[in-house]
Amino acid sequence: MASITARPDARIARAAQAADLSRVATIAVVSLATLAPLALAFAFRHESLRLDEAQSLWQVSRPARAIIAIVAGDVHVPLYHLLLHAWLLAAGDTVAVARLLSLLFFVASVPLVYLLGERAYGRRVALFAVVLFALSPFMNWYASEIRMYTMLVFFTVLNQYCFLRLAEGERGRGVWAFYGVSALLGAFTHYFFFLNLLAEAVYYLFRRERFAAGSLRRFASIAAMLGLAFIPWAWYVFSVGTAGFETPALAPPSAVNLFGAFAEFFFGFQSDAVNTVILSLWPVTVILGVLALRRRRMQDATEYLLIAVLVPFAIAFFGSFVVTPVFVSRYLIATIPALCLLVANLLAAYPPSFAAATRAGLVGLVAAGFALEVVNPLSPVKEEYASAVAYLSAHASAQDAIVLSAPFTVYPVEYYYRGPATISTLPAWDQYAYGPIPAFDPAKLPAEIANATAGDQDVYLLLSYDQGYESKIRDYFESHYQRLYEHTYSHDLTLYVYRLRYDTNRTAIATARS
Repeated sequence: MASITARPDARIARAAQAADLSRVATIAVVSLATLAPLALAFAFRHESLRLDEAQSLWQVSRPARAIIAIVAGDVHVPLYHLLLHAWLLAAGDTVAVARLLSLLFFVASVPLVYLLGERAYGRRVALFAVVLFALSPFMNWYASEIRMYTMLVFFTVLNQYCFLRLAEGERGRGVWAFYGVSALLGAFTHYFFFLNLLAEAVYYLFRRERFAAGSLRRFASIAAMLGLAFIPWAWYVFSVGTAGFETPALAPPSAVNLFGAFAEFFFGFQSDAVNTVILSLWPVTVILGVLALRRRRMQDATEYLLIAVLVPFAIAFFGSFVVTPVFVSRYLIATIPALCLLVANLLAAYPPSFAAATRAGLVGLVAAGFALEVVNPLSPVKEEYASAVAYLSAHASAQDAIVLSAPFTVYPVEYYYRGPATISTLPAWDQYAYGPIPAFDPAKLPAEIANATAGDQDVYLLLSYDQGYESKIRDYFESHYQRLYEHTYSHDLTLYVYRLRYDTNRTAIATARS
């Protein structure tokens, strides 16, 4: 009789032991995924300061009031810049310290993605999604950039986690409080956070019955709070009147840009040849996704996460044709956690052996994309201003001129350059003066070049961020002066050296400038 009663006890013990092992494995995987970005950050530690980073450092080097005024004209909101300002004052004013802030937000996002995934689909799907998210070359790239994008991801995932709990009928004040605070902080981190709130509004419109009674009133209260907090900022931006003065010209997106954004999220920034191979696999990916959806009924969480991805993409893509081009993959970075969860859930629909092989293959491709992104010197997002300016510092003398185009690239060049040559831009622009960057005028080009190089021997022309007139500037120099040197330091960043004249008295110019 004892042996009969012992069997269920043994099964219970084994089940408890398996549950304990499962919890240990979950903690281990999430912990390793959380620490992975810290290790992967070493791959980017020697990357040159990029244009956007240099702008961030230039902006936050001023008092808080001036930071707010500058950010108002930079098509951004001020929370990240004010936080970065305080962070640098407390921790030290270096590039490494500034980049660490972005890395910490990415690290903090990893366990949040697990919580969101566990709430949506359960432990197994959440664990694989966390691995994809932590290894994402795209996320790791922006974890090493002095911008607000990982901070945007952090507040978006926190907000989505709270919203999903509310969609399950929760009523707790704590959840509503976290939802409201994350909405407020997210809105002041990046304008595109409002697309996340719009996606939630769309889901609520169609699935209102899943929320607790009184939820509409609470959502309306939070929306009113957000509006009252944001209206003064909108008024201030309008009153300053500098919004968009330094915004680079963007082209309307194409279908290639649309699918390319999804490819970048999982495989990073690659050369055109690699991207061609990746994009050619999208039909296979779509077929696998459709087959997976046919194997199971669409879950409530899947509906929400699909909306959370599709609404921002649709608004950014079609809005680029209706209003102004704004389709930039980094602006849509907050959709990556939802994408990782959707992919992980799709793979869970297949038989275990096929799903395991597909997961391993996908992780291998993501890791390969990360490696290529790191080692390829011509990766389309690498900006080797440090190397280019090192050449300028070693070779440009007081008798020479440095000319930059596009004009806003003056920020990273001035950050690194410590030499005696004068720096000017084409079109000529003073970043400290009120007003937009002047429009390029071919008729004014000869006079602007003459003013920038008056009395100089050689000109060092650094071209990057083509705004539609780079070839005209280069052609003018090519047709009027002798080219002495040309070198491409990274994608679309090329330095040209031209001999202006042979009769310059170098000693006299050096004496006059000293």
